Amino acid sequence: MAQKSVQKTILIVGLGNPGQDYYHTRHSLGFAVADAFADKNGFGGFSMVEDNSMVAEGRFAGKTVILAKPQTFMNKSGLAVKRLAKHYSLFKDKDFSNLWVINDDLDIPTRKIKVSVNHGAAGHKGAQSVIDQIKTKNFVRLRLGIQPNTEAAKKIPGDKLVLKKITPAEQLEFDQTIKLAVAALETALSDGIEKAMTEANQ
Repeated sequence: MAQKSVQKTILIVGLGNPGQDYYHTRHSLGFAVADAFADKNGFGGFSMVEDNSMVAEGRFAGKTVILAKPQTFMNKSGLAVKRLAKHYSLFKDKDFSNLWVINDDLDIPTRKIKVSVNHGAAGHKGAQSVIDQIKTKNFVRLRLGIQPNTEAAKKIPGDKLVLKKITPAEQLEFDQTIKLAVAALETALSDGIEKAMTEANQ
């Protein structure tokens, strides 16, 4: 077995809130993408690392991939990222290009995703926590569209909408979002971030 290479290790962090109360909410779509990628690509189950992240490891396109779901709650996601980086001896050179963060985004329509690099938090507290803890925004972001598309949903304040359960009627469109996100991750790992951006950001 080839020795693990730091340069070829990608830490993919799906953001969300732990616990059944937050399961199937828009704010925890990052967890759902991590789960879907792991299931599709045979990574096996997640286990606790550093007492604050559920982690699954595997190989894809010749790279070691670490999938993580912080259990610190959204607003402290950066603490988990920082501890994972230390645990796996990643980013010691302060180059965070191999850190990829997945989060929900109210500014993007449902069934759409955006791949970006060096993107500000734009009010997302989980992304802001990561930026604050690692002292840079120069990492990869995969943003998942959760913009409300019904009149009823549009009347719900954003901070409450993100914590509402996804209804069975809504699940199909969010399943499509998750599928798009998994495909974007696979493209980025196989063919590079630029290719993933070209395909996803349409």
